[in-house]
Amino acid sequence: MPTGIGTFIAANAATIAAVSAGVAAVGTVASYNAQKRAAGAARSAAQTQIQQQRQQAQRQRRSAIRATLAQRAQMQAQAQAMGVSDSSALAGGQSGISSQLGSNLGFGSMMSGLSQQYTSLTGQAAQAGAQAQMFGTIANLGFQAFGATGGFGGGGVDLSKQPGFTRNLTSMGGSGR
Repeated sequence: MPTGIGTFIAANAATIAAVSAGVAAVGTVASYNAQKRAAGAARSAAQTQIQQQRQQAQRQRRSAIRATLAQRAQMQAQAQAMGVSDSSALAGGQSGISSQLGSNLGFGSMMSGLSQQYTSLTGQAAQAGAQAQMFGTIANLGFQAFGATGGFGGGGVDLSKQPGFTRNLTSMGGSGR
């Protein structure tokens, strides 16, 4: 015969279950909203990082062009001082510098594009992870509600005790409780 707390719990089991379900639902909604905000923040961070990478690549291109122009001007001044400003050696040297600039700019652009793609994909992965966590929370609420209502036919099937359930849940990234 229950006494004290046991009697209180037995007498108010329906109320306690309803309050527990309400708390679980509020917690799930709050978790969902927080995960949605986190995904949005991850997306914004990735976009900001891409913009930073673009600005850095643009700055590096400008710096390379300035350095090449300065090198060409220095070569021109030295050639004039030596009296060979119309020589093919000067033209060949300046062409080589320009070719190297083109090669460096092309490589820099390729690396910048790859960095931007990596950042974008990292942001998408973070967003997908947040969504997976969010849907896992929703699924957990569904399992809790299923268990609280007695499961199929009121018998209360405990899925966590079914063969393979914890293994499958663990392989999907769940806790496998």
